[in-house]
Amino acid sequence: MDHVESVIIGGGQAGLATSYYLTRAARDHLVLEQASRPAPVWRNERWDSFTLVTPNWTFRIPGAEYQGDAPDGFMPTGEVVACFERYVERYQLPLECNRRVTSVEPAGEHRYLVRAEDHVIEADNVVVATGLFQRPKLPPAASLLSSDLTQLHSSAYRNPEALPAGAVLVVGSAQSGCQIAEELYQRGREVFLCTDGTGRAPRRYRGKDIIWWL
Repeated sequence: MDHVESVIIGGGQAGLATSYYLTRAARDHLVLEQASRPAPVWRNERWDSFTLVTPNWTFRIPGAEYQGDAPDGFMPTGEVVACFERYVERYQLPLECNRRVTSVEPAGEHRYLVRAEDHVIEADNVVVATGLFQRPKLPPAASLLSSDLTQLHSSAYRNPEALPAGAVLVVGSAQSGCQIAEELYQRGREVFLCTDGTGRAPRRYRGKDIIWWL
């Protein structure tokens, strides 16, 4: 059984940023990611035309702040993924992929046993960096709809061509719903967008992006 001072579960933005600081401090640690490459949610659960909804200048991973020539642009998902891959390589972060953690158990005072399938690691500290929104949330009513109706969560949507012919109902008018509805509309699809009473802010105000004002 191996012993590591700190184990970080998750090789996404939070896990890699934590690893960056521990690496700078020369602290013994390991990042475990169940997918085959870092940042799997960005890589596997975004549609083809996805872009950030915040300007590029807000991309501020510690040690890898945006330095490109389009600070007011919006990075597509491919560039976001490439940033994370360069991040791991540049700082030589101790990332181990294809390591699915199945349990974390107490092992005496200030010790934990981290089980990654057939591998057991003893750690003094454990950081869980798996994110908050990794499972699609579907309303119970979804199961009552006809099986003839195609239903997709936004994480499974890729492009308009992948959908069968016919009108499309987009449920949810936040960032994902609005981006997907706009793309479908621009491709000539009949689109219905479910909205609510949430207030809206303009994209730009007095020549500045709304994120600058916020």
